[in-house]
Amino acid sequence: MTVLLGISLGSNTTMHHRARFAAASAAAVSVVASALTFVPAAYADQITAGELPALLTVAAETTTPAYDRDLFEHWIDADADGCNTRYEVLIEESTTPVTVGAGCSLTGGSWVSPYDGFVASSPAEIEIDHVVALAEAWRSGASGWSDADRRLFANDIDVPFALTAASSVSNQSKSDKDPAEWLPTNTAYACEYVIGWTLTKYRWSLSVDAAELAALQAQLSGDCGATAVELPVVMPTGTGTSPGETVITPFPSGVVRLAGADRYQTSAATSAWYAPGVPVLFVSLGTNFPDALSAASAAALLGGPLLITPGHALPDQTLAEVQRLAPKQIYVTGDANSISEAVVQSLATVAPTARLGGADRFDTGRIIVGTAFTSASHAILASGRKFPDALAATGAAGSRQAPVILVEGGLNSVPAETLALLGRLGVTSLSIVGDANSVSDGIQSQLANMGYSVSRYGGAGRYDTAAMINDAYFPGTSATAFLAAGTKFPDALSAAALAGRLGAPLYITPQECLPVSIQESMNRVAPTTRVMMGDQNSVGAAPAANLACMTVGQPSIGGTLKVNGTLTAIPGVWTPGTSFSYQWYSSSGPIPGATGSSLSVTSALAGKSIAVHVWGTRTGFVGGEAASGWTGAVSYPDRTSPIDTWTCPSWAPIKGNADSGIYHVPGGQYYDATNPEECFTTETAAQAAGYRRSQR
Repeated sequence: MTVLLGISLGSNTTMHHRARFAAASAAAVSVVASALTFVPAAYADQITAGELPALLTVAAETTTPAYDRDLFEHWIDADADGCNTRYEVLIEESTTPVTVGAGCSLTGGSWVSPYDGFVASSPAEIEIDHVVALAEAWRSGASGWSDADRRLFANDIDVPFALTAASSVSNQSKSDKDPAEWLPTNTAYACEYVIGWTLTKYRWSLSVDAAELAALQAQLSGDCGATAVELPVVMPTGTGTSPGETVITPFPSGVVRLAGADRYQTSAATSAWYAPGVPVLFVSLGTNFPDALSAASAAALLGGPLLITPGHALPDQTLAEVQRLAPKQIYVTGDANSISEAVVQSLATVAPTARLGGADRFDTGRIIVGTAFTSASHAILASGRKFPDALAATGAAGSRQAPVILVEGGLNSVPAETLALLGRLGVTSLSIVGDANSVSDGIQSQLANMGYSVSRYGGAGRYDTAAMINDAYFPGTSATAFLAAGTKFPDALSAAALAGRLGAPLYITPQECLPVSIQESMNRVAPTTRVMMGDQNSVGAAPAANLACMTVGQPSIGGTLKVNGTLTAIPGVWTPGTSFSYQWYSSSGPIPGATGSSLSVTSALAGKSIAVHVWGTRTGFVGGEAASGWTGAVSYPDRTSPIDTWTCPSWAPIKGNADSGIYHVPGGQYYDATNPEECFTTETAAQAAGYRRSQR
């Protein structure tokens, strides 16, 4: 169906398209010209609901200046017909005919709250809800609007999704929560509600935070994501891009590769997706990973990119990218032994620069987290000695606006400094990434005994762990997913900050193909954009094409290794569903025409060794191949059937006559006159079969 919206409410009610503003006369518009700008046609292009999240800007919510409800003037009588916005909505959404009397008194109406199905028969029993609450709008960009823009937003009845009649209970329950925090109890209406929320944010160029984006992506999937919607016209608020606002260029659909000639150029190619004027920039060492791991989640929260640099000097292309980004603040992670003062001084020519460095990687990580995060109810713990687990956790951390805290995983407890950080942030739940070899069971027990809700995501290896993390934190679909090398860290570090900011999953892979667990997780997330980090030496063509690694078995050969016998290829254990092709070989080379799963052994193969080569193919996988070992030499059997009525093969010339129980050797008097039933290689074989030698 196409949603205008005109959307089904999951009850017997349908939200009517409100055209009162669009139908207003020029005279009516002139009445409010001093307060309202002219409203253009309400709708533009048509897309599917699943494409909506990619149209939104991701940014942390604004907390200053403080929200002031009085700055959103409502309700107004925009067309001067005696009914203000509240009553316009009530009139339009009544499920029964309503009579409008003097002073816009209403009689005869009935309303159904789409949030919970509550039925009202009096206007006093129903409230009008801003689908995107005024406080939420303030935190998402409206704090920088003019009073006139806020007035338009608060009274937007040109589209049917911005305002709706709702019960008092549901309206108060919803309050100023976003879809990550609240959804209607009427689950049949959840799809329409989230579509309306997203369209409102789009129409008014309001940002979404990472958790909100993840919730929208999860809801706008499956059948809901396939719903056709008509995009409303974007309202001009006149604010433009505020200094220090994070603006990230949307990725196109398909496969995008971010790569440069080296790790530093790849880092710059990643940060190039940020518009100039970022609020913050993190710069970390490109030859070691610990400081950048904590910095990636901090950068994601604060809305800035992460660039890597050599420790001794800032590359020219990196400095040029810093200048283009025009950050308001730069943080350099690590002490002077990691990144020199010369690098800090180069950066300070662009923006105020501060160093975040401690006594060791764990102390530095705590300093970075403490600088970026003022509070966090959730945190992720990862080993500070291994990079893959923490890298994969960064996209997940961004989706929850959570810090990644590095620990000495081999110890049985975390130090007091880490516990103090968790307490200061107000953390109540923790995820540990990696198995007990990465972060010990002792640490898990310590934190659980202190009252933290602790979950562990650790698989058989780094790739299974990455899949588990993303499955846990991204239960729905995601418009974008990142893929980086799992055996080297530089390219993934910059991707971690960007993925975290976008609330997108970050996966890791070998160069040659995707681990099955990674492929399955990515297929479930179903991104429309897959971002490959680094060149094909890092993430090859097969992972970019979503091709998984095939389990390749060890072939062997069964059957009878004798002339006239049959050999069978046994492929071994391969990925289930694999199709096979074969080529048989003798010690002289390929056996012509021998391409089946079995081989009939002819006398031409006598004395030769045999092997088989097996190729496996399956849709969605990189094909595999393997060869068996060589057999011993093909031998002749002791006995065989004659070639025809009178003739034995040359290699088994002794004729056995079953009627007489006599065998005849070549040159014997009756040899040519004997019609054999069996042929033998030796007299011993004939005698063993119960025959006696002819006396002539």
